[in-house]
Amino acid sequence: MKKVFISIVLLALTIVGVKAQQIEVTGTVTSFMEDNMPLPGVTVQIKGTTQGTITDFDGRYSIEVSPNDTLLFSYVGMVTEAIPVEGQTRIDIGLMMDVASLGEVVVVGYGTESSRLISGSLGVVGENEIRDVPMRTIDGVLQGRSAGVQISQNSGTPGAATTVRIRGNSSISAGNEPLYVVDGIPVTTGNFGQVGFSGQGINALSDINPNDIESITVLKDASAAAIYGARATNGVILITTKRGTAQETSINFNATYGLQDVENRLEMLNAKQWHELKETTPADPASIKNTDWLDQVLRRAPMANYELSANGGNEKTTFFVSGNYYTQEGVVLGTSYERLNGRLNVDHKVNEKFDLGASLGVSYSLNNRVEGDQSLNAPLANAIANPAIFPVYNEDGSYNEDAPFANPVAIGKEAINEAHSYRTIGNVFGDYRIFPNLTFSTKWGFDYLSLREHSYDPTTTRQGARSNGIGIAAQNNVLNIVANNTLRYNTSIADMHNLDMLAGYSFEMFQRRNLFIRGVDFPNEYFEYLAEAGTISDAYARSLNRGISSYFGQLRYNYDYRYIFTATARYDGSTKFSENNRYGFFPAASAAWRMSEEGFFKDLNTPINEWRWRASYGITGNDGIPDFAYLALFGGGSNYLGESGIYPLSLHNPDLKWETTYQLNAGVDIGMWNDRLEISVDYYNNQTQDLLFSRPVSMTAGSSSITSNIGELENKGIELSIKTINFETSDFSWSSSFNLSRNRNKVLSLYKDQPLDNLGRGSNSVRVGEPIGIFYGYNSLGVDPSTGDIVFEDTNDDGVIDASDRTKIGDPNPDFTGGFGNIVTWRNFELNVFLQFSYGNDIFNGTRIFIESMKGSDNQTIAVLDRWREPGDETHIPRATGRDPNNNNRISSRFIEDGSYLRVKNLSLSYNVDKAFVERIGMRSARVFITGQNLLTFTNYSGMDPEVNYAGPDNLVLGTDFFTYPQVRTVSIGINLGL
Repeated sequence: MKKVFISIVLLALTIVGVKAQQIEVTGTVTSFMEDNMPLPGVTVQIKGTTQGTITDFDGRYSIEVSPNDTLLFSYVGMVTEAIPVEGQTRIDIGLMMDVASLGEVVVVGYGTESSRLISGSLGVVGENEIRDVPMRTIDGVLQGRSAGVQISQNSGTPGAATTVRIRGNSSISAGNEPLYVVDGIPVTTGNFGQVGFSGQGINALSDINPNDIESITVLKDASAAAIYGARATNGVILITTKRGTAQETSINFNATYGLQDVENRLEMLNAKQWHELKETTPADPASIKNTDWLDQVLRRAPMANYELSANGGNEKTTFFVSGNYYTQEGVVLGTSYERLNGRLNVDHKVNEKFDLGASLGVSYSLNNRVEGDQSLNAPLANAIANPAIFPVYNEDGSYNEDAPFANPVAIGKEAINEAHSYRTIGNVFGDYRIFPNLTFSTKWGFDYLSLREHSYDPTTTRQGARSNGIGIAAQNNVLNIVANNTLRYNTSIADMHNLDMLAGYSFEMFQRRNLFIRGVDFPNEYFEYLAEAGTISDAYARSLNRGISSYFGQLRYNYDYRYIFTATARYDGSTKFSENNRYGFFPAASAAWRMSEEGFFKDLNTPINEWRWRASYGITGNDGIPDFAYLALFGGGSNYLGESGIYPLSLHNPDLKWETTYQLNAGVDIGMWNDRLEISVDYYNNQTQDLLFSRPVSMTAGSSSITSNIGELENKGIELSIKTINFETSDFSWSSSFNLSRNRNKVLSLYKDQPLDNLGRGSNSVRVGEPIGIFYGYNSLGVDPSTGDIVFEDTNDDGVIDASDRTKIGDPNPDFTGGFGNIVTWRNFELNVFLQFSYGNDIFNGTRIFIESMKGSDNQTIAVLDRWREPGDETHIPRATGRDPNNNNRISSRFIEDGSYLRVKNLSLSYNVDKAFVERIGMRSARVFITGQNLLTFTNYSGMDPEVNYAGPDNLVLGTDFFTYPQVRTVSIGINLGL
């Protein structure tokens, strides 16, 4: 018995001793490339055993081993590494690509993938490409960077909305903007402002700081985007923010200061030229005023950006925290934009099986706007339109209001139009590894936007004086709650069959609450809030709840990294549709063949190291229509004799269904000389059916229209992307990138094929057989030298010029768009030049209808000095006439101009301070730079800016300039410090 007891004790001591020799090893696995991206799903195994674990989403792992063990790190497409532990408690490793050369790891829907195992079509924009861009909005920094993505700034209004189109317009009345997903959570986008400023709306995306971004992935075809289903027709933009790494805490400080101005101003008539045009003589020539109104309203304006961030952690917990202050004074008097941002991203490894993390981004912005474009109270428009003969101020210092239009200086200085935006975007997530190859993930997120608008026109402005002051208070609260739950399984069989399967469920709850109050009759200009208004002239409050419920799945398979297949499906349900069509099914499939991995290809001994064919086909949806359009809705406020009443808003249509786009994509990717030259070409054909639009019905039904599925359209195109490493030595390198896109949009059918006509200032039109938004009007044949009138084409040869002679006179859709970038480094210097262009698009210059009319009270451009004056004159400007019986200013090709342009979008020269010197003064890095944005624009367009649209991101009113706020030219200097 004693021996047995002793044996048990010795055995226990042995076990304890063995246990004591076990150590915990932690670390991070990354791809050994320039991007150094973390690799999730890497198998970490103790050599010679079945014990192991896999890395989490941030590439981190933790495993218990013996000091003399060896760890095997293996991942699809990477070279397996064997690392002896040798008593180490931390092992970080970068895995190299294996002979299959699978490229960098990129973010895709609900995961990551090696770029050369992707069979769909996507574009990737990295942090280094947007680092020095002064534009401080996400969509702004993307412009021209990715083939197939057309981004238009619309105007230069600080913080204003942009138009983003991925492979063209896919709808007439539903949404055309892409879906934005930040760290896996769809975010709220669009303009929620209620105080009207024509097309110069507020951009919800401007609340997010671009310098918090690690990478941007654009999902363009059905195979890449279908996993987002009902909102994927217009493409998906995935934004990944920076996260912490296990390292000693590093601190980064960035500061930028710059000046902005307008590159091109309109040349207006001075006072003398105005009197000559009007054939008037001032009573006292010595007292003639000669006010340069544009000089009074346009200004050189400063901008500044300051950022402080910290990144660090240990094997258990990592963090990234940042703060940002951005301020921009607008070049137009009365405009400015300020933004404060804060972000905290935290990741924590609970144990070998469970990881959790959280992200929180908060922001506050103040946008000071002025009315524009179609308003008679717009500083820029009125500065253009008011003749120079009127002064800014009266002799007593008050604002002079004798001009035909309101004093623009008074509006810019006195009117108040503030938009206060409070934004919080956050999420929490957890990953639980049920088995080494099976992981359950859950992520819950929210996006809360509170937009408060305060507007006041005092009696010191013409508009305010008419109503003894006008005040507006508006509030819009928007909340979107999202939950994603996924189960992922990946395995490799016999090192040949590589399989990744994903199944998931998600739901979204969207709420909006808004109110609007307008008051007039204020005591004086010092009272600006509605509590002091004598009369409330308008008020309303509204609420909205809606939701989406979705099931989705994806299967990715490749055989020996050569034959790649992906199948995706999503089943979406939306409260925007009736029970008849509430759910939609959106499948997609794609395949790729890496021909360069075949034996016969390798035997050719060519400089081509990668040749991959791709093809995909799938279905995506669009639910971007007004909420509950399928219901018979009623509105209140139809009161009579003091009694409340209701009235019909819309008719019942239970058969209303999703817009559906059938997308075909074929492409090829080629890499040569070890990827010193990379070429990607894509062809796509997207057919959209069941277009949603309000079609006319008999008024006997109680309404004039009903929302229905009425038509079809198509987008066809080709995209080309080229990347090159031109030279690369220890001291000098030069790399280039080029992208070119061509999209052809055509309407295939409408309700009874009836065109939608006379849309906007440029008479845009939607017609079967034509692209969306063509200009439709009279064709001008020039000025008749004998009469001085415009000759208009008699298209039907009936001898009469009337509405039946209207025809297609222009197309706002470009033939080609693209960008061309070059990065040159020499020792510590770096030069980055990026050009962006648009070719073949027309602009309707609606401003010229008024400032080249030579009638009315608008000031004119100096172009009218070349007007027809007597028979025999040959000119493109007609005669000056008060009554204009020929209607020379009708909508015609006279005002259509070539909108093509080539713009030096960004030019940056930087210097990295010598590392040895920097370290001696206790810093990690230091970099100084000078940057210019929109430095030069080469164009034949006569307006201030060829990249404008007064209607903003409107679906149908395109390519029209109407007194629109131009983009600005910016020159800035900055410094980046690493501590």
